[in-house]
Amino acid sequence: MKNHDLVGFYASRDSAERARDELLNAGFDRDDVKVFANNGGETGGGFWDSIKDAFGMVDDEDKALYAEAARRGASAVAVSLDDADGPPAQKAIVILQRYQPIDLDAQSAQWRQQGWTGATAAQSTGSSRQTAAASTTAQQARRQDVQHGQEAIPVVEEQLRVGKRRVEAGGVRVHSRVIERPVEEQVQLREERVNVERRPVNRPVSDADRAFQERAIEATESREEAVVDKQARVTEEVVVNKQADQRTQTVRDTVRKTDVNVEQIPASGATTGTGGGSAYADEFTTQIASDQRFRGRDWDSVEPELRQNFEQRYPGNRWEQFKDTVRRNWDRARNKV
Repeated sequence: MKNHDLVGFYASRDSAERARDELLNAGFDRDDVKVFANNGGETGGGFWDSIKDAFGMVDDEDKALYAEAARRGASAVAVSLDDADGPPAQKAIVILQRYQPIDLDAQSAQWRQQGWTGATAAQSTGSSRQTAAASTTAQQARRQDVQHGQEAIPVVEEQLRVGKRRVEAGGVRVHSRVIERPVEEQVQLREERVNVERRPVNRPVSDADRAFQERAIEATESREEAVVDKQARVTEEVVVNKQADQRTQTVRDTVRKTDVNVEQIPASGATTGTGGGSAYADEFTTQIASDQRFRGRDWDSVEPELRQNFEQRYPGNRWEQFKDTVRRNWDRARNKV
């Protein structure tokens, strides 16, 4: 059986099998991905014999830890990374983390509180030369060494670019039409009439009378009529023009950036308290201890904000697994002030 580089322990076999299926869909070879399920709940033979052959040498303490996880019914997913043409290790780590693997470091602390010492589980594995998981659990697998070539994590940052476009903002439409309205004016008109009057006279004829001569007198009548004339005059102008103004608008939005945290890996003989989980907790506490937002506040008031901050910083890790360690570090940091 080939040695495997990554292993994740899960509380249920269903979670382990779903992680296995996604690894296969991501391009990992079926021979490189194995699921080990403890159906009998025993560390001797069966499950433990199959899983210990899949990994390289580890120390007795880790042997006991893996054996106890197997005894308590955990299932494991093992991934081999010896295929140079296969998907990168980072992809396997992301997939293993997605299905909430057991944090064996945190669990071991809980088991010890329940009376587990680790020695009995180590003896049940047989000889101290027997093999167990070589590199790490899935919670520690993010620190896996680069096996083939190099691995690069791109730091992606969005930049805000503000442009402008022309949009219709309403306007004015001017219509002209002809309307009629009644008007009236008064004018004085002159009218002539001819009157004929007969008057009785009794006097002698004179030369002025031109007696017995034919004469004709004409008199014409006249009158004035109203004559209407119209003249068009411009009384008003409606002028339509446009005026352009400049204004400054502040555009607010959010941009995303990839935040890459670099951890120092301790020497193989060094101890880190509760393991990989403690490394995250220590790093996180160091960062928040210098944050002015949390200075001078007690744990109950800052815990909701710390939880949100932690889960954003370390996606895939549950706050409940690290809360106690962060609180201890928090209390120590406050006592130093």
